[in-house]
Amino acid sequence: MKNIKIVLFFLFALSITAYCQKSFLGNWDGKIKMLTMDLKIHLNIINNDKNLEGHFSIPSQDLKDYILPNFSIIKNKIHFELLSQSGIAKFDGNLMADSIKGTVVQAGIKGIFFLGRSKEHKNIQSTSPLPNEPLPYNEDEIAFKSGQILLSGTLTIPKEENKYPAVILLTGNGPQSRDEDVSGFKIFQKIADYLTRHGIAVLRYDDRGVGGSTGNTMRSTTEDFANDALAAIEFLKKQKNIDRTKIGLLGHSEGAMIASIAASNSREVAFIVSMSGPGVPGADVLIEQQKLILKTGNVPNNLIEQNLDLQRKINNALVTDKDLNNIRGDIEAFAEKDYASLSANVRKSIKDKKAYINSTVQSQIMIFNNPWFHFYAKYDPAEGWKKVNVPVLLLYGELDLQVPTNQNKPKVEEALAVSGNKNFKTVVFPKANHLYQLATAGSPGEYSELKKEFVPGFLDTISTWILNLIK
Repeated sequence: MKNIKIVLFFLFALSITAYCQKSFLGNWDGKIKMLTMDLKIHLNIINNDKNLEGHFSIPSQDLKDYILPNFSIIKNKIHFELLSQSGIAKFDGNLMADSIKGTVVQAGIKGIFFLGRSKEHKNIQSTSPLPNEPLPYNEDEIAFKSGQILLSGTLTIPKEENKYPAVILLTGNGPQSRDEDVSGFKIFQKIADYLTRHGIAVLRYDDRGVGGSTGNTMRSTTEDFANDALAAIEFLKKQKNIDRTKIGLLGHSEGAMIASIAASNSREVAFIVSMSGPGVPGADVLIEQQKLILKTGNVPNNLIEQNLDLQRKINNALVTDKDLNNIRGDIEAFAEKDYASLSANVRKSIKDKKAYINSTVQSQIMIFNNPWFHFYAKYDPAEGWKKVNVPVLLLYGELDLQVPTNQNKPKVEEALAVSGNKNFKTVVFPKANHLYQLATAGSPGEYSELKKEFVPGFLDTISTWILNLIK
């Protein structure tokens, strides 16, 4: 039976000590198998100042090229550790020519992992990217302040001397890089490249606490991010090749909420492109999102209802500003039921039931118990949209399960109508998921398996609308 609660969130510190023969340098591809999870992984071992570094990636969890702590290779044995919200995951394996096989243990749960040499990158000793073709536009690393927060990003702008319209890209939920790299799909990098090639300057920046930016995303709120967006506008207004009267915001998911708040608080926003913008409070989105994703995964109805019941209790704590530890008993009760629903073979692989339960509970509390989630759960984005009078392009994916179109699109349209906004357009892309890939079911589990490209017409729709608007 599918275990829907155990997820490895690998977020870890950086430090290593390594010893190994040079024959182990290079790229390795493989999988982690733990309980019912089957995660694709990538390991790149490089020589850095006579020490070995292991760079680890899990595409489906947006983990990319992180330096492994406690990484070592002695003779034919490899060891490394990952510090995650579910506790330290310890990997121990044996290297045999072109394969690595071993065990991984986390929170008392034992699994296996295996790696084989990547055919495309065999024996590569450097992570330096291959040179790309010269860009037909200028690309500059920039930084600007938002209060005490320093935000770092990239500004792309056509090379010819002129005054160009500009778009600021605003990422979705959770800490994101300037490229909004989701499962290996660099959404914002592709949008920035396309728009800039079509005569539109683009600013994209790392979220708070990501990359070159200071601060902490989860200790901030959507309102804080709206202030960051307005600070980005102020930065662009000082650039000589930017038309300061034609600076707009393009927001994806929560980014669309950020755009609506910014536009409702400032007259500096010239237009908004909303990609999968929520129209109902986050608590409602979470319920519908979870229901649809679990149904798509063929999870039995009784388990779906158990999940939704727990999510409602979590939502109630969030919207009433209660500490999640106040409902720890409910979360523990769910974890116990979840454990009991596992197959006998899966339960055998769990060496310490108590550690498993505690890890599950603590992981849930850590995920939700922060200022960002409290604000997101109770804020009604329709209130922000009701104050937006600038032109708006609303984009949705027919198969979006994260911000379901049928739940959210009508509410945003209704709010814009209430505002008296007569210049908004809605486009729903058939068979598009939350990332605007051509999808089968729309589930997040598909993201890493699908082509890293947008559905036909997506990019052209955005650029054409902006260019027609600013004529």
